Amino acid sequence: MYESTGMFDVKSIDTIYIGGGTPSLLSIDMWNRLDDELFSRIDKTGIKEWSIECNPESFSIDKAKAYSKSGVTRLTFGVQSLNDRELSVCGRIHNSDQAINILRDERLSTMFNSIGVDIIYGLPDQIVDTLNDTLSSILSVPQIKHLSAYELTIADDTPFGKHNKTLPRPDDDTIAEMYELIGKRCYERGMRQYEVSNYAIEGYESIHNKAYWSRKPYIGLGASAHSYIHPKRWGNVCDADQYISLISSNKRPVEFEEILTNKESAGEMIFLGLRNADGIDKREFEELTGNRLCGAGSENETRLREYVDAGLLIDTKERLIPTSKGMLFADMMALGIG
Repeated sequence: MYESTGMFDVKSIDTIYIGGGTPSLLSIDMWNRLDDELFSRIDKTGIKEWSIECNPESFSIDKAKAYSKSGVTRLTFGVQSLNDRELSVCGRIHNSDQAINILRDERLSTMFNSIGVDIIYGLPDQIVDTLNDTLSSILSVPQIKHLSAYELTIADDTPFGKHNKTLPRPDDDTIAEMYELIGKRCYERGMRQYEVSNYAIEGYESIHNKAYWSRKPYIGLGASAHSYIHPKRWGNVCDADQYISLISSNKRPVEFEEILTNKESAGEMIFLGLRNADGIDKREFEELTGNRLCGAGSENETRLREYVDAGLLIDTKERLIPTSKGMLFADMMALGIG
């Protein structure tokens, strides 16, 4: 992530995020080569946060030492669950003991500023009690300062997608109960919900992810990576071999690009703003679009009042802010007032 008024300036990078797939699959030698060829060329004096995603089965303390030596400040682990049956359903190859033993290794807190965990809820046959057990184990680890909890979404072209209609998934009421449980347990641990799926001890929020949600510019490197410098967005080809071939031929590996209109930018501001605790800055919205967020007497103004009365939104002079309950209905509200 970087601040920019146009052309990319490597000196203006303030966050680095290595994710997508499983970066911890890289051997230490491969990581060191990446460090030598790419990261060594970056002026790191302005870096506020450098994250890398890890999976328990491909992680080691020796790898952690290599990350730390390069300048990584934050690890986030794709744990998903600490119930072995649920891990099996997810197709994960680590087990609960392996994951919790890594998280409890006190050496991590001496090498990195922040340790985070990702979990999934709404898994087939998952019940509130097994989710609560996972939360209890994770939140009992003092060095865990961040939790991302994602509701299971199923794409058609996945193994889950092929059997979606027959999967024994929790019903909507149970999903809502799980969401509320996550918020309650994180609150007890001192973690604040700052986005619909993210909770953190104050000062340990993901700077990189917050920049996405506030629509700051970013550059994505690698197959399938996306980039955004207002008002332009583009995405790289998905096939890794094709990406390498294009780069080797000194060609842009771009699969699509678009110029966002003011209307599209406004829609994104609403969609993203209603998913995070900072909400939507009304003045910024008006400056971008030339329109008030909710004009007096308009249909969306009526809907706004309904959302406020239902306890889904807080409407202040400066901002439109979703409540924790409101974040659960963020997509619905975005359609209503967009």
